[in-house]
Parts: sequence; C-alpha cells; structure tokens
Amino acid sequence: MEKIAEGKTKIIWAIPGVEDEVIIESKDQITAGDGAKKDIIEKKGIFSNETTCNCFYLLNSKGIPTHFIEKVNERAFRARKVKMIPMELVARRIATGSFLKRNPEIKEGTIFNEIVTEFFLKDDARHDPLMIWNDKKQCFELYDPKLPLTQGYLEDLLPQDPIPKDRAEIEQLRNLLIKVFLILEEAWAVQNVTLVDLKIECGYDVATGKLLVADVIDNDSWRIWPGGLKSQMKDKQVYRDLAEMTPEAREQIKKNYAWVAKATKKFRR
Repeated sequence: MEKIAEGKTKIIWAIPGVEDEVIIESKDQITAGDGAKKDIIEKKGIFSNETTCNCFYLLNSKGIPTHFIEKVNERAFRARKVKMIPMELVARRIATGSFLKRNPEIKEGTIFNEIVTEFFLKDDARHDPLMIWNDKKQCFELYDPKLPLTQGYLEDLLPQDPIPKDRAEIEQLRNLLIKVFLILEEAWAVQNVTLVDLKIECGYDVATGKLLVADVIDNDSWRIWPGGLKSQMKDKQVYRDLAEMTPEAREQIKKNYAWVAKATKKFRR
C-alpha cells in the first residue's frame, strides 16, 4: 500500500482502488514534549490499536459519528478518510497537569461539576498554543499553554480552513467532545477507573463533508486514575514524568499499556 503520511506514533496508508478510506497503523514509539522525548516500547502499537478499536466500537454503538470502520489486524484499523482539523480538543473532569499552569488560582484535584473544555492548535514549534474564541474579533486568540492566561497572549489566528470560523462550528466541536468524554467516563467508571481528562481530534469526511471523531483514542489520549488515585495512573503521564528511561521503567510502561488494552475490551460488552 502507498504511505499517505507518517507521524510520531502512527502511519496512514492508502487502500488501492478505494479513495475515501484509509488504513491507520499504530507504531511502537512513545513521545513527549512535542517529540523531544521519544522511546520504543515493545508492542505499544498493538496495545494502542486494541485500545483505539475498543473505544471507537463503543462510540459507534452510542451513535457518535467517527471515522472508524473496523479492526484490520493487531496493529491497524480501517477508517473513513478525513480532512483533519489541526486542533486538539481536550475535556477535563479534574484539574491537573498543564491546566494548573494556565489557571494557577485553581488547586490540583479540583473536580469540575461541568466538564471544562479547551482547544489547542496543533503546532509543535509553538508547543500547541491554547485557542480561545473572541466573538468581537471573530477569530481565535492564541495563548502560551504554559503561562497564566493573563500573561500568555501570543497573537490572533487568522481565519483558515478547516479551523472553525464562527461560534456555531465551535459549539458543534465542543458538544461532540463532551458527548465522547461522558461515554468514556461512564465506561471507565464501571471498572472503578476515573477518567480525569481526554484529548480527541476531529475531521471532515472527504466524501460527505460530515464532521467525525477521527485519529486515535488510546492510552496517550487521556489521564486515567484507577480507584480515583493519581498514584495509580496507568496512562502516558507515567512516561512524561520519567527522569530516566530504565529497563524497569520501560517494562512498567509496557505493562500499563497492556493493562489498558485489556481493560478497554470490556467497553465492547
């Protein structure tokens, strides 16, 4: 098959004779710091693909529009071809991580009764700046994601496809993000696991123009705390927090990803 694109953690393949579908393959690489930190975790691609397929099967069964069609093999799945929106959509139930840098007045561990949503522009060079819509300017303002909002303004983002250009499009994305979060939050709660936050990406079907949840949803996409305890986290944050990649740390990360892949199989029951 022809390779359409390759990123840090996955490869997109064309399907011969099929213009509106692709194969998405997960790699064994794990990264942090916009790719500055990277390592190979044996079988991570297998665990990530299993987790993604389990999540998308669940979302499809709940009526969420996604690009997922079917699992192809242990490392890949078939999907609708989409024009990706270069944004990361983040939903938060508990205050932690970089959110605290932008909102230093909020204490870590604060539980939000209403889900907090944030949008980030996919731009590694600028460390994925925060996007805040300004109704008066009718555009997004960009902010440094590691500074308090009062200090972090960078610049206005000029209107451009396929980034939303009005409040209605933004709310469509926000509502879809919240629905996805609530479905996955409930599925994890059944196993006594707290979904702390979640990142998804979306795009427009190249044939129909329909907005779809796309990309992957794997153990790099969220924070999960079994038993509600941060000390028990099983997600990518364990890797981000590593001072040094030792053989023991590598094995623990592998076990975490395997645990999540196995746990998410219950999403399909």
